[in-house]
Amino acid sequence: MRILILTQPLRNNYGGLLQAYALQQILKSMGHDVVTDRDGIVRNLSLWNRTLHFIYHAIRFYILKDYRYYPYRYLFPSFNREKKAQKTISINMKRFVDTYIDTVDFFTENVESLSDKVKYYDAIVVGSDQVWRAPMSDIPTYFLSFTKGIQIKRVAYAASFGTDHLSEYSKAEIGIALECIKLFNAVSVREETGIRLCRDYLKTNAVHVLDPTMLLNKNDYLKLIEDEDRSCSQDILLTYILDRTPEKSIIIEKISNFLHLSPCENGPIKTFSNIVENNASECIYPSISKWLAGFRDAQFVVTDSFHGTVFSILFNKPFVAILNPERGSSRFVSLLSMLHLEHRMISIDGELSKSLLSPIDYSQINKILDDWKYKSIDYLQQWLRMN
Repeated sequence: MRILILTQPLRNNYGGLLQAYALQQILKSMGHDVVTDRDGIVRNLSLWNRTLHFIYHAIRFYILKDYRYYPYRYLFPSFNREKKAQKTISINMKRFVDTYIDTVDFFTENVESLSDKVKYYDAIVVGSDQVWRAPMSDIPTYFLSFTKGIQIKRVAYAASFGTDHLSEYSKAEIGIALECIKLFNAVSVREETGIRLCRDYLKTNAVHVLDPTMLLNKNDYLKLIEDEDRSCSQDILLTYILDRTPEKSIIIEKISNFLHLSPCENGPIKTFSNIVENNASECIYPSISKWLAGFRDAQFVVTDSFHGTVFSILFNKPFVAILNPERGSSRFVSLLSMLHLEHRMISIDGELSKSLLSPIDYSQINKILDDWKYKSIDYLQQWLRMN
């Protein structure tokens, strides 16, 4: 069966790239011919919404001196002073995609031509990642509105709304989603809250499945680690922080002192927004190999990332997950509740406890994970059987 995967754009996101890689690997192991759309299609904001984004980011950038918020890209999408630097900081990510993921530029032409292009495929799989989160995705596209009237299998695998409510959707988007979700042969979601959202708002029954990264095991990922990333003998506290704040730095410092471990950031030295200081070399994303090696070698992990939490679990590491409401806390709650690891979460202003920093007995957790893995793979096999 020829399958097209639609997910978030394959850019500078470790979790995003590895979930795309994992889903493609699983589908290929079933005997399918699989490609993943490379660049996706992002939500087209109106001029009014772009103006509001510009004002908000200008205040954060110029007044609060928070250089993560660079304003001009929101008002003028074509204005991109960072394009050259983007190539520099993305070099390792691009190499991974070029080497390990079979891609296609599905959305390079006008949307009107998509109905012709899609006829080449036997099935479309939408997922995983936050493909159904309105601020991040073009809702009609990721609910496959362009496939109306076409005979093709449509499967949502571990699609994520990213939040536990649909307040980010406009009335028009809810209407489109409600209509188009009926096109799907099968709908599965990544979070327990997604089942409720599908039932209450979209009048559809959904199945809860694992994020694609958890369909592979630790040994599958160890094969991606290159020879130069040898095991580190140093006692390290691995940190993978997407949104760096003073409060999170204090949490890391406290854990470092308590465990007597040296903090080591598993990402670029500085975030891309700091490119305004003309320091592109400090914003380069380390390779996927180096990122995975960090989890392999860590004695303990502190992260505010969903996939940072996932890989802590896959590598059986003790960890603390700092809840990240802006990026969606429901993802953390759903995953950690499923594995009885809720006690490993902490809010920014939460108190550290000894139980939060204690070792984790993964024997029972791995059994639960294996059961979910079997259920999730069976779901894909059931709905993507070759004719």
